[in-house]
Amino acid sequence: MGVFQQAVKGAAALPCYHPRIPLPHEPHPAMHRHTVHDDIDDFDDVGPSKTEQKKAMERLQALGERLGELRTERLRKMPISERLFVALEELKRLKSHEAIRRHKQYIGKLMRDENEEAILGVLNPLANPALNKQMEVLADRLLMQGDPAINDTVRRFAAAERHTLRQYVRSALKEQQLIGELPEDQQAAAEKPAHHKLLTYLREIAALTN
Repeated sequence: MGVFQQAVKGAAALPCYHPRIPLPHEPHPAMHRHTVHDDIDDFDDVGPSKTEQKKAMERLQALGERLGELRTERLRKMPISERLFVALEELKRLKSHEAIRRHKQYIGKLMRDENEEAILGVLNPLANPALNKQMEVLADRLLMQGDPAINDTVRRFAAAERHTLRQYVRSALKEQQLIGELPEDQQAAAEKPAHHKLLTYLREIAALTN
């Protein structure tokens, strides 16, 4: 067998590579549209920074101070623990500036174990139809625009924490995506706990900033 014939025979034994061509109903990889879901999923969840943690503590402390402004009769009706109630009543009796400052920090720590959503549902600033409507519009914008809207919200509301807000938005986006995969006749009745938590957080930072 000649050299040329051996080369041809060897080449025939090699596996042939055929690039896969997408079927007509399959989107071409290069045609993938970048969406807000990509931005949120690309977020490196390394946890809140020290600044974010400080803002979260200040937010809880500010909410505790709001409670401290309530009269005893109304405070008794709030969904709070007896421990927090006693601390809030003690705050009213303090006179020293330094003692008040330290006690407010203590109240902020106690707030970590309280049901923020239940408290916010009772406070007057959140029983505001106009504010609720504004926050619903803002929530829709956050879900549509992602990071640009998150940045605007953090600049607008001093009580907002970027990391916390992004977590709420990401959860609501994933929830929205799952609901979109349900049959159309089930989508309207689907529960939206993540979206509700996002709205609650927005109402809280709006009330505390104002």
